[in-house]
Amino acid sequence: MQRRSLAVGHFFNGDFKATVERNLKRVREVFFAWPGVVSCRPAPEFTPELRERMADDLRWARANGVELDTLFNANCYGDIAISTELADFVVRSLDEMDAAGLFPDTLTTTSPFIAAVLRRRRPGLKIRWSVNLRVHGSVGLESVEELFDSFYVSRERHRDLAFLAQTREWADRHGKTVGMQANSGCIRQCPFQTFHDNLHGHGDGRRPQDLAAAREYGFGFFRCRDDYEIKHRYEDFLRSTWLRPEDLPEYEGFVDVVKLATRRHPCPEKVVDAYAVYSYDGNLAELMDPAHAFPKSFDNRTFDQAGDLWRQVRSCPRADDCAHCGRCAALLAAVFR
Repeated sequence: MQRRSLAVGHFFNGDFKATVERNLKRVREVFFAWPGVVSCRPAPEFTPELRERMADDLRWARANGVELDTLFNANCYGDIAISTELADFVVRSLDEMDAAGLFPDTLTTTSPFIAAVLRRRRPGLKIRWSVNLRVHGSVGLESVEELFDSFYVSRERHRDLAFLAQTREWADRHGKTVGMQANSGCIRQCPFQTFHDNLHGHGDGRRPQDLAAAREYGFGFFRCRDDYEIKHRYEDFLRSTWLRPEDLPEYEGFVDVVKLATRRHPCPEKVVDAYAVYSYDGNLAELMDPAHAFPKSFDNRTFDQAGDLWRQVRSCPRADDCAHCGRCAALLAAVFR
């Protein structure tokens, strides 16, 4: 049975309204960073025209029963991380949204300080803990329970059905909403993730001086790209945390929200359409964020043919401490063509 669970990142490189409209029975939320707000993805240059286009899209979404989730989920706010300056900026941004008829239903953040500010200054606003906080279980959640209304589970636990069942039970007992991200292309336990997320709050690592230093020292911003393009460790893609559209119903029963990373995706319409109908005929890597360009295709249909082998890989009890048992290698041979 289809559920209205998808959270779609607002995008400009496609027809946002048409994409959401044809999947309206599945899209629950749209998430976005307001112009001027630093988030965990590089922002476009907000010309007046682009700003109005986003506002128009968001008004349309709200008019069609889609909730709004605004992002203050940068991983670093520098020397204003705990300051009246940041508190006032967040509240002022919310007031701008309100004046535009777009006061959000939810605010997603990585900042406990921002959460504390909003509990005081906008107490009716629902606060969501970002997936970038990498919350692994109830001990961490209970320590800050008063600061959030909903949360995204850690990417590393997305395929763990037993964990999701326990998390669902905990969320129900504590009156919380729980979500997960379906199409993360990050490698499992990426040691660069926090570093990489910080870059988005500091110029994204793409300033000329950043690029020059990276070239000088042979440094790649994206560890996943080096992992695949230089080391050819393609099995790591299979060990990752993404879910196939076809497998989503098995996980969807444990969460309220399924986040689709589409804000910077090269083909956001393709991602939304695939997960909305639980089906995709093509290269599975194209749905992930980032959309990795492999020398061969991970043909999505071959995963069905792999049958039990694919189930063993995605439910592996040693996914976080790989024993290199050979299953991923066997699956790679079956699906990487």
